[in-house]
Amino acid sequence: MSTKRFRLSRKAVLKDVIKHKAETVGDKVFLTYIRDFDKGIDEKYTYKEMHLKSNRLANGLMNLGIKKGDGIALMEINSPEFLLTIFATFKMGAYTVLVNIALRGDGLKYIIDHSNASAIIIHWTLIDAFLEIKSQIPAIKHVIVDISEAPADFKLPEGSISFQEVMQAPDDEINIELSHDDLSLLMYTAGTTGLPKAIMFWQGKLIGGMNVQTLVSIAKLFGSGPDDILYTSLPLFHANALFLTTLPAFFEQKPLILAKRFSASRHWDICREYGITFFNSLGAMIPILMKQPERSNDKEHNVRNVYSAACPKELWVAFEKRFGIKIIEFYAASDGGGFMLTTQGQEDIPVGSMGKPPVGMGADIMDDDGNILEPEEVGELVFLVRESEINQRKVKYYKDDKASENLIREGKDGQNWFHTGDLAYKDKEGWFYFVDRKKDSIRRRGENIASYSIEKIINLNDKILEAAAYGIKSELGEDEIMVAIVLKPGETMTPEGLLNFCQGKMANFMIPRYIDFVDMLPKNEVHRILKRILKERGVTESTYDREKAGYVLK
Repeated sequence: MSTKRFRLSRKAVLKDVIKHKAETVGDKVFLTYIRDFDKGIDEKYTYKEMHLKSNRLANGLMNLGIKKGDGIALMEINSPEFLLTIFATFKMGAYTVLVNIALRGDGLKYIIDHSNASAIIIHWTLIDAFLEIKSQIPAIKHVIVDISEAPADFKLPEGSISFQEVMQAPDDEINIELSHDDLSLLMYTAGTTGLPKAIMFWQGKLIGGMNVQTLVSIAKLFGSGPDDILYTSLPLFHANALFLTTLPAFFEQKPLILAKRFSASRHWDICREYGITFFNSLGAMIPILMKQPERSNDKEHNVRNVYSAACPKELWVAFEKRFGIKIIEFYAASDGGGFMLTTQGQEDIPVGSMGKPPVGMGADIMDDDGNILEPEEVGELVFLVRESEINQRKVKYYKDDKASENLIREGKDGQNWFHTGDLAYKDKEGWFYFVDRKKDSIRRRGENIASYSIEKIINLNDKILEAAAYGIKSELGEDEIMVAIVLKPGETMTPEGLLNFCQGKMANFMIPRYIDFVDMLPKNEVHRILKRILKERGVTESTYDREKAGYVLK
């Protein structure tokens, strides 16, 4: 088959790319799915199989009465079935509602109800969570259960149908006329500080407001060589795994290795087994990988580059040396208007920097009054929005026009700026550095303190697996600093021991007053700590209070 690239028209939609790949490189393996790494079980899917199987699913869904414009909630683990659903809905003009599989109760009900979905595709291991709230969501007319790997005695809930039965439809082409204005995806924000918002994506305006033609052209950023093999263990309902790994791999015809979930103990063994050259890192992945016991074969793999989001400065060089790789920092957000910072292609990169904006993109630091700040001053990271690109850069949230309109605002300089909600600063050479989420910043007795700055110091302690710092309202009306600490298995530590460690490594006003040792931190599926849950729990009977204990800082 020919591997010659074809030129996409500006009217192209994703189904055109899927069909073209099947016709030109159909026998090439696109996806290798790791069903069970320990048992050596995996599955391979070619471009042609992805096309024909998604045709079958789309036809099966339409046979149920699901039509263009309908919403399908997808509560599915990382799997081929997840990707087939995305491809099928792209073809039939329905929109997929990407559901965090960790959600339960009111949080789950809110997203399914808010999205106006009329059907749900759900993995069998998650069905109980849905059944608990099913009676509160009458709009759901079709419950489709993926029974892959289900035990022999698993019984489908009454009124539901298996994903596998829906797939028994013909693989005829889907000839539904699609417009660039047809809604294709709803992707919900993490909801770390409040109710999640649903980011809207259309057939002609995907991540960053880019059409398919543009997305295909920038896919070359992810994976730099013809022999690259891409890997993700991050959840596909998140933009990183879907938009920055899976779709670029598909567009660029590079093999994709997909795992069900991130496993620190198996990570490098998977990389070795499948010859992986490239993966993305999010959240606490790099610190957790560094806290794994050192092994003699730490450098025995083919990985060259790791795209990282906010790698701790203190671990950057050590991580590169230990595993023999290069870290490429990359800053972006699914609701970030397509703006980015990166160190890719840059020389003399200062350790800890998020990078610089690509050529043609402007970024700066702004205070709350709309003034551009001087180098080294901390403020909100903002991106310049030119008049010609306002429509492209607009982010729309489903049923939330107010939040949508608040992202692009005019600064004191008369120009339009996209507000990221992140605190940062830039140096005199134009390198940008992350400080904290604006909503996570702690104000204590007149000092603005970045929770991230506290966490990265505490995480240097060899006994500590991970930590979260956050503000708790005090009797004075401002914040007091509280930290939740997860120790490594088998380790012990006293609150005084932690305080002793902090002294001399951070300013005294940053040293926490309250300390909680916990078994685990509440997180979403992309390892982002849900600090609102920690704040809601607040001070308990088991919380150590430095001031009540009489501990005196030096």
